[in-house]
Amino acid sequence: MSVNRRDFLRIGTGGAVAASLALESLPAQVPESSVSTETRRIDFHSHAFPAELLRSLGKYYPEIIHYKEDPVRGPYAIHAGTPLPAWDDSLRIKDIQAAGVDVEVLSCPPLYTALDDHLPELCRLVNDRLAGSCLRYPRRFKAFAHLPFNDMDALLKEMSRCLDQLGFVGVFITSNIGGHYLDAPQFEEFWHEADKRRVPVFLHPLLSPCYQDSEQPPIFSFPYESTLAVTRLITRGLYERFPNVVLVVAHLGGTLPYLAHRIDLGHEIPALRTPEWKISRPPSEYMKKLYFDTAMGWSRGAFNCARDLVGIEHLVLGTDYFIRESGWMGRTTGFLSSLDIKPAERELISYQNASRILKLS
Repeated sequence: MSVNRRDFLRIGTGGAVAASLALESLPAQVPESSVSTETRRIDFHSHAFPAELLRSLGKYYPEIIHYKEDPVRGPYAIHAGTPLPAWDDSLRIKDIQAAGVDVEVLSCPPLYTALDDHLPELCRLVNDRLAGSCLRYPRRFKAFAHLPFNDMDALLKEMSRCLDQLGFVGVFITSNIGGHYLDAPQFEEFWHEADKRRVPVFLHPLLSPCYQDSEQPPIFSFPYESTLAVTRLITRGLYERFPNVVLVVAHLGGTLPYLAHRIDLGHEIPALRTPEWKISRPPSEYMKKLYFDTAMGWSRGAFNCARDLVGIEHLVLGTDYFIRESGWMGRTTGFLSSLDIKPAERELISYQNASRILKLS
């Protein structure tokens, strides 16, 4: 059953448009010959929330994630004030075809709600479900690996399983894992492995351990949360220790493009930096190594600011799509089409940059 966008948003805390993913039932595959031959597009930033995961998150963390089942619309969860519909790959195929997207790379942010002993189980659940979708639609879906950061031995094993056996194309992380930022020494082995493999690491914001306001976090807190997480990684010397890390930041880099040279003040004025800073150059110089996706960046000013910081070769298409009929995919591709940039530059953003770093060519 499909509901229009107005109805979906109206019932956000009382229902969601979704049907649970049943891996044992393989949906009829849409002919892959229907892939667009005009503007090629890889959506670096799209979400998939398996029903089993939403159910488990609601059970383990009921104060953060509220799991519900609607007899008509299926299972869903409310997280950070946002309705998360359960994943259905056959429905998503219809959506990406309608929007002219060739490939989606799938990820699942609420998985990292807590850094505890449930994480290995939840990571394997998500990775297996996404692998099933990639197997059914190999030309339309790719996936990022979700890793148990509470146990480095388990993390390295799951990272190897996903990248070497399941064919995943990168690693997914959030700005913090259950309130723990990834510049902490306990995560050093992960960055070492990511550097050695030169595998893309996609960073998405999560609920901040600091945000207290009643305004919804996805609107105000998330862009700053990404900014803080990446600034901590850079100023703690991530790129000096691991120069081959390929870090991709959601939502045009949060507020990094706008604040980059303000953050540089910490390098210029000792009183404005913490003792943890371990870099020899201004932070903005390291930021040029970052990649940004275009999700939620429907502003020429914001786009130009991001392009000025990292360059056109470091921008990738991202739509942040998960709400059916939200229009986010079409709105994002339409915005990119409206920009006064060269066709070759548009092709870089829409397809070539992502294809290169994901090693899809």
